Amino acid sequence: MKMTAKHFICLCALSFTALGASNQALANSGKSSASAEAGAPVARLEPFVVNLARFDRYLQAIITLQLGASEIGDKVKTYMPMVRHTIILTLSGKAYEVVQTSEGKKELIEELKTKLNKVLDVKEHDGVSDIFFENFVIQ
Repeated sequence: MKMTAKHFICLCALSFTALGASNQALANSGKSSASAEAGAPVARLEPFVVNLARFDRYLQAIITLQLGASEIGDKVKTYMPMVRHTIILTLSGKAYEVVQTSEGKKELIEELKTKLNKVLDVKEHDGVSDIFFENFVIQ
């Protein structure tokens, strides 16, 4: 079934509505919160919806960055346009056959960490130390 622009917009609207008010409040606030596991600061980004490399599929993802230091959260906010741009370009350059596998997602995480730390001009242990996909849907 081919997805029309109208179907795509409806699907996106339904998906974002389903995220719930509490998730949206955190995503919209741009604030960092503590990771339950290690107490490491995190930055939860607004949801991403991108066409994948061949334009016949799209990806919806919610991404949280684990940060090496809490002050990096402010840097992420300051550089948010470049952070989002980097993530969008990276995600949209991927073929769905690659990112649908666990290994492909792990490689994507490593690639994103490297690129984002370059954007933030920090070393990995100081900057983005891990990336978590809270939602990762290929349609």
